[in-house]
Amino acid sequence: MADLPLLTLLIAVPAAVAVLVAAMPRHAVGPIRSVSLVGSLVTLGIAVAIVAAFEVGQPGFQLEEQAAWIPQWGISYRLGVDGISLLLVGLTAFFMPLVVLAAWHQQERAKGFFVSLMAMGAAMLGVFLALDLILFYVLFEAMLVPMYALIGIWGGKQRRYAAIKFFLYTLIGGLLMLVAILYLYWSAGAQGFDYDLLRGLDLTGTEQLWLFLAFFAAFGIKVPIFPFHTWLPDAHTEAPTVGSVILAAVLLKIGGYGFLRFSLPYFPEATLTLAPWMLALGVIGVLYGALVAMVQRDIKRLIAYSSVSHLGFVVLGAFALNQTGAAGSVVQMVNHGLSTGALFLLVGFLYDRTHDRAIASYSGIMRATPVFGGLFLVTAMSSLALPGLNGFTGEFPILLGTFEALPLAGVLATLGVILAAIYLLWAYQRMFHGPVEGRAVGLTDLTPREVGVVAPIVVLMLVIGVYPGPLYERVNPTVEALVDEVVAVAEDADLATLRHLTGDAGADAELVIDPPADDEVAVDDEEVSR
Repeated sequence: MADLPLLTLLIAVPAAVAVLVAAMPRHAVGPIRSVSLVGSLVTLGIAVAIVAAFEVGQPGFQLEEQAAWIPQWGISYRLGVDGISLLLVGLTAFFMPLVVLAAWHQQERAKGFFVSLMAMGAAMLGVFLALDLILFYVLFEAMLVPMYALIGIWGGKQRRYAAIKFFLYTLIGGLLMLVAILYLYWSAGAQGFDYDLLRGLDLTGTEQLWLFLAFFAAFGIKVPIFPFHTWLPDAHTEAPTVGSVILAAVLLKIGGYGFLRFSLPYFPEATLTLAPWMLALGVIGVLYGALVAMVQRDIKRLIAYSSVSHLGFVVLGAFALNQTGAAGSVVQMVNHGLSTGALFLLVGFLYDRTHDRAIASYSGIMRATPVFGGLFLVTAMSSLALPGLNGFTGEFPILLGTFEALPLAGVLATLGVILAAIYLLWAYQRMFHGPVEGRAVGLTDLTPREVGVVAPIVVLMLVIGVYPGPLYERVNPTVEALVDEVVAVAEDADLATLRHLTGDAGADAELVIDPPADDEVAVDDEEVSR
């Protein structure tokens, strides 16, 4: 097993399944679904093998694979996995068979539908593994095509508008990132696009600032950060159920991943300078998303705005610039994928029965469909970060890290947790309690297939909520090395914009960056300890 190119196989299997399905007859809907399910299960099995082969406690990349791709331009095929990407790879592979099962009833253009699902899975897995920036960019943009097809062909009434808006937003952000990648390439003497080669360049503060903003355009839109979030509610609302699940569970995580993988280590001075602004944007996203979710009449749109709010916590954790917040940010990406993905699945199952997503159209669902109501309640509690469920194990460390970095931001972000409880429980009360009226009359409960799709997610919510240790054991070494690298820049840099704590969770060491005097940075005589 150790000699197998597991990372290449992880990408190649869903890509090969997409090609195989594309070659099958259109009318062979049953075989198309079966091949897609088998391919997704094989992909999940490979991901499990990667997790098993991963050596816990090592901060660097493991299971690396590399080959020349376009040597005359220094472009290589290089893959690797570390503590950050491992969790996101596992999340992606976990959801692949679930979305296939969720779309089992798909009849309209089933061939193209499942080709898009498999191609999407291959591209997303590749993004989390790519260690050559051109390879990363190619896969980053390749995701646009299958997702555009899922929204634009199988979406709702406004699907074309939502698909074009999604495509343009993400394409423009990606193109700005490409310009920054090319600048890094020439700054490195046009030697190549390898991740490590471009990581330690001697860039001026001004160069770092502009390059950070270019990468921010790509990753900020993907998260999405306020005010670049407007494409997301439309995309979620118009996308088919599995399209919304893929968006919420995996695609949005690429933004947070990109910040940790590229923005922080590549542009440490710019990161330190802009961290307070990024924390401010994170807080705005948390509160704005929650307040807008509270007034939504469409349950799917409510969940879409809740994503804007919850992913604001991911931004807070990443730019708190301490291990506690950064590790919580990675775990929260996994947690948000589980809880919001499950919410979209459940809302999709409801819509399949009634073709109505208006909150006011339902009353007494819990009495009519107790299994559906119970699963929805557990998932909602997970989303609002109830202790004992997975959401708490991500948001609580993020709030701790944010308090260390900027107490005011931590206080304001905590209000987002309260608002989440309000809008989720209020919607649940209106739809699930009371007399059985409206669309709830004659509503059938979940089928065994639908329960089988949601049940594994709920099990993970409970397991991570009670015992998140295995996730943090894999994430902590990587984020500790990353944060130490970024913060080390502050020791001699002429920066006066950030005051924050660093070091291991619970450590009392403090790094203070005081305002410069006489063009020099006044540093405390006492040596900084971690």
